Amino acid sequence: MANKVTSDTSSEEIRLRIVAKLKNPNVGKVISVTLKDGPQSYMYGTLFEIINPSDRSHHHWCLKIDSCSRTRRDGWKFKPEKSVSIDDDASLDALANVIKVTLGGQLSDASGNFHLVPAAQIQNVRGLLRFAREADGAKRIQFVQALLQQLDVKSIEASEWLKVFETGGESVRQTVAVTARLVEYKRIRRELAGMIADGAREPDLQALLAANPWLFGSEYSELLTRRSWTRDDRLDFMLRRTTDDYLEVIEIKTPFLEPLLRYDASHDSYAPASTLSLALGQVIRYVEEIERNRDFILAKDGLDTLKIRARLIIGRDGDPAMMAALRNLNGHLHRVEIITFDQLLRIADRVLSVFAGSLQNDRK
Repeated sequence: MANKVTSDTSSEEIRLRIVAKLKNPNVGKVISVTLKDGPQSYMYGTLFEIINPSDRSHHHWCLKIDSCSRTRRDGWKFKPEKSVSIDDDASLDALANVIKVTLGGQLSDASGNFHLVPAAQIQNVRGLLRFAREADGAKRIQFVQALLQQLDVKSIEASEWLKVFETGGESVRQTVAVTARLVEYKRIRRELAGMIADGAREPDLQALLAANPWLFGSEYSELLTRRSWTRDDRLDFMLRRTTDDYLEVIEIKTPFLEPLLRYDASHDSYAPASTLSLALGQVIRYVEEIERNRDFILAKDGLDTLKIRARLIIGRDGDPAMMAALRNLNGHLHRVEIITFDQLLRIADRVLSVFAGSLQNDRK
């Protein structure tokens, strides 16, 4: 058909010319319908089957909607900007379903984006929901485990997850939140325990603790990212205390097995071993330097380092006598506390017990 015909050309001839254009050895069935037949406009829809040229089998359907307008001067003229072509079975199926549902009045009070699901799949989902509702506790857990294993979390937008939990029951939301956090914290605790057992390097321990400041305990509310507080020093960690918002230095060494304290039999007393003495001297200097720069830090950063405290995490537990001696040493130190990596694990265990206790309380 030419782009332009006379104004006397009938709409039926327009239809025949459109169909003639679709003749192709790769086209099988052709189903057409007049959508609009007016004196100034004509719209025609054609659904034609695309076939495989090799064996003449069905490949897919294609929908084409053509639109023409008529004026006395120009006659009939195609309007490409109002023509539509959909060349995909899945898209056609989605369009057909949404039209059917809408015209059936099922979406009369709704607006927005929708995902259409085949009725058979809906029945399967309902069956699963009925199973989850009627099954006993053990089978419900198995059902949830199987569902979680099939979820592709990365393919779901964060906003969609928010909608799910915003509309869910409060008890379910709390249980899922606490349980997920508990599972992740247990994994981190196992990782830390493995690193301690293997005598991990200081940078590796620092990386794990920086990513998981909860391991230091609930007495700290914030891990500050800044590490340089004086001209020549670079601290491992600076944390804000929960109770009073003051700062506290955390210095990390390695979980070596050598005793932190050496026993002096002649005086029946314990004294810091050389490794602990060197680390202790380093931490004391940090405290002195930060305190000396208190006014500058307060003016520049708005952070008060008044009477700043420090924790030194080093070595492993010793026998009961050595641990009692370490407690005695801490009692005589001024604003510096020494704890072992085993004690750090016990701090993590205390945090985990809080989450576990919260789950127990939710069940009552």
